[in-house]
Amino acid sequence: MDSLERGRAISRSGRVPTWFILSLCAVALFISAGVLSERMHIEGRFEVPLDRVRVESDVEGAYIPGAWDEFIAAKLLEVGRVDSDDPGSAARVAERLESLPMIHSVESARVVIPDGLELDVRLRRIVACVKSADGFLPVSEDGVILPGFSVAPISDGVGHAPLIAWDEGARALQVGDELSEEKHFDALSVALSMQRHLSSEVRASLGPVRVDASGAALASVTEPGVVIYLTERRAALFGRAPLHGHAGELPEETKWTHLSRYLVEPPQGAESWEVLDIRWDDPDVLQRR
Repeated sequence: MDSLERGRAISRSGRVPTWFILSLCAVALFISAGVLSERMHIEGRFEVPLDRVRVESDVEGAYIPGAWDEFIAAKLLEVGRVDSDDPGSAARVAERLESLPMIHSVESARVVIPDGLELDVRLRRIVACVKSADGFLPVSEDGVILPGFSVAPISDGVGHAPLIAWDEGARALQVGDELSEEKHFDALSVALSMQRHLSSEVRASLGPVRVDASGAALASVTEPGVVIYLTERRAALFGRAPLHGHAGELPEETKWTHLSRYLVEPPQGAESWEVLDIRWDDPDVLQRR
């Protein structure tokens, strides 16, 4: 399975369909609508200024990094002049948008007079992050490196996006690249599983999380496989990555239920755990403080 197929497999298993409205120049053109109407009456056309972009979502709670507006606007300037009476203008903008890493697809594009261009697009969503040379870059559900560099841990809209790669190979990744190493895809599948099975309240309380899947392929009774590092020097042994779906593995939702319980309401005497093995029907505290 190559990197693209892995990304699609992970995306299919963890995607939550999210539809967005990308409104180009909406703010500026709404304000000057009267002027534009007069210009159109006289000239019959106007230029759509693509340097002003606003990304809006019709999904409550959808997370869109503020840096994406500026990134998209800068890339759209490469399209050239777009006029309101040009029937191919929306198609050219849509084509440029679909080449951007945060855009999964453009579903429709149209000129809205006198407001500008309006496009229905599907955005990739942030589910994890990688350590770059001097900070962090977000990663989509299908393993694409997205814009939004930060010197601090990145948010996924609810809590901290799990860090899934920090080795030398990851440090060379740039915006638009795809993950290529199996251990990184394994870690990504754990991050997606975390989003599906941990409540928003628990995720928001976790703080920065690091998912080490370098030993995922070696998981056994004696080998922990994936290790999830939490704050306060805590670690949870997860076993095999969800992407592989090995027979006999404890269901992933049960593992997260174990972890959630030991974080929120740990059994009496287990409040001070430091290493927790969540691979079994009965979780085991392996190390206490």
